Amino acid sequence: MARRPGRIGKGRGGVAEKDGAGRRHKAAATPARRDQSPGAVGARIAELRKARGLTLTDLAQTCGVSESTISRIEHGLTAISAHHLFSLARFLGIDIADFFADNSAPLSRGMRSVSRRGEGVREHFARYDVEVLSADLSRKDMHPAINTISARTLEEVGGLARHAGEEFLHVLDGAIILHSELYAPLTLNQGDSIYFDGGVAHAYLAAADEPARILVVVSVDGRPLELVPAAPGENG
Repeated sequence: MARRPGRIGKGRGGVAEKDGAGRRHKAAATPARRDQSPGAVGARIAELRKARGLTLTDLAQTCGVSESTISRIEHGLTAISAHHLFSLARFLGIDIADFFADNSAPLSRGMRSVSRRGEGVREHFARYDVEVLSADLSRKDMHPAINTISARTLEEVGGLARHAGEEFLHVLDGAIILHSELYAPLTLNQGDSIYFDGGVAHAYLAAADEPARILVVVSVDGRPLELVPAAPGENG
């Protein structure tokens, strides 16, 4: 009978574990958790900008917004959109996970990441509230998160948007309406799921006044994860 994995000691980089074949693996280092209060990501953006000697103008031009908007984001007065966060990650040369956790490590052979219930890294985006899972791993091909959807109109979320790769969505609580540039709006209830091409512009809306919670896993196959707003004519 195969042996169950067991801990064999704790090193500086994390917990070393032994698999069923007796091989030793080193777990991903537990990241230093970032402040999860409102505006924590904004403060991280300011920290990265200053460390690189960049100005508000540099970031504003990257995102296509005003300097005052970037300033408000950095001070936690305005929620950043997922699209702008992905654009900044690319501009700053970092992984999206680096906005949410210190010391995130690239995924390598034998590594794994455990996210206990309610212990993901939380942030408020313009389109939804997100709990980022496995934030301690960077450069990964799949990006899992639990999103809380409360917006009821496309105007609230800034219309449809697309990203590279594929997406799996499972409704944990409540119900959502999935809008797409190719299909009629689709209602998904608790327990329903869908797998689709992320390159098709889409958006999620709450189907009722109560917020809905969804598990979303985006697979990008080594490509940068970047959310791109759809052209005005694609928003129905």
